[in-house]
Amino acid sequence: MAEAAGLGTVGRNGLLLNRKYGPRLILGGLITSAALEATVHPDQGGAGCPADCFICQERCPVGAIEKNGRVNRLACIRHSMKSPLFSYLMKAGGVSDAEVESLNHVTGVDDHSTYECLACVADCPRARE
Repeated sequence: MAEAAGLGTVGRNGLLLNRKYGPRLILGGLITSAALEATVHPDQGGAGCPADCFICQERCPVGAIEKNGRVNRLACIRHSMKSPLFSYLMKAGGVSDAEVESLNHVTGVDDHSTYECLACVADCPRARE
């Protein structure tokens, strides 16, 4: 939705890349029934990955970012997400991939989860522009 709203372009690491801030963004949203005026897209073009850049894929410690740009979000989550509820359930075992994905949505919203691995953000050349 952020890409459609003109806030940036989704990069090979699956994150939104903004021309000014690179992948260092925290997104939020607001749902309203208010009549709002249309706005100009603030970031049209130029924010995506350079054609020859694969740094995020090469530096991902679990190989979660594939060369075709597909991100194995479950591998990323299992490696880097830190959440009291999520960690407890993962250690308990017997959690399917579908359940992991559901847990990610719940804990990401309600449990103040954090991600400890940010190699795809820290090493992105767009983060240094």
